[in-house]
Amino acid sequence: MFKIEDYKGLNILNVLDTEAQKGIYQAYWDSMFCNYGNNVEWQKLRNHIYLCEETKNYIYSTPSATKYEQGKRPILDAVVWKVTKDLATDREKVLALLAFIRDLYLTHGKHFPFDFYGGTEEMLIEKGENLCECVSRLMVSLAEVIGIPGRIICHVVSGHYVCELYIEEKWCYFDPRFGIFYVDADEKFLSVLEIMENRDIIFEQPQWVKEYVSKQTTYEQRAERNFKLCLNPGEIQTYVNYSLADHKLYSYNITLGGEPERNGCREAQARYGHYRTIVLDERFV
Repeated sequence: MFKIEDYKGLNILNVLDTEAQKGIYQAYWDSMFCNYGNNVEWQKLRNHIYLCEETKNYIYSTPSATKYEQGKRPILDAVVWKVTKDLATDREKVLALLAFIRDLYLTHGKHFPFDFYGGTEEMLIEKGENLCECVSRLMVSLAEVIGIPGRIICHVVSGHYVCELYIEEKWCYFDPRFGIFYVDADEKFLSVLEIMENRDIIFEQPQWVKEYVSKQTTYEQRAERNFKLCLNPGEIQTYVNYSLADHKLYSYNITLGGEPERNGCREAQARYGHYRTIVLDERFV
């Protein structure tokens, strides 16, 4: 009998095909703990679900309504109102939030005299966050403020986080760090699964989509990486729901910059790099 728990958290190790896949997944898990300690970025790994044939219908089912209550996080409410107040459709609002988060890095260092990993969504905004795992959480959170469900996605082998939001009656992929998303010929947003099933569409995007890309990179650079790595069918994709209403389930403590070096991060990253080379040879075409 199908049980989603068998495909969740560390149980994912039991359903991966090879020792190298198991090795890279464990190394990634360990690296996140070294960077963040026992806080939200590592804690939510326990609920990540592995995308595979057995789970894809479950993962791509219609989500429940959002749980956030207006007024509970006034700073986030104010940010979202400022960014979306003149916009009418969910599409317009989501793209405005994407651009806002994409450009947060331009304010990095203006408000905090020290660098750190982790923190609440309010802290991520004030910090000018640029790490993919954090800005993907932020994107899901700000979308929830306007009633749009979302979840965070980890490209495990590529070492990159993105998200999907449920708008226009479907799950849609967004990479808030780099301002990336994709549309089909009818300009409907596409999900991670849909893109993996037709990767050529990455190179067939209209100019207006390409213009959303962050100044940190180029559209061509990200397209090449997504085609070869992040959105390759050989990637290990894991999905996790995240809601502002569940904040009591997590710790939002911070780790100061430099501390990961003393917490075994180099060893975990070396292990990750070792298994990544093997997995790329095994699964990526």
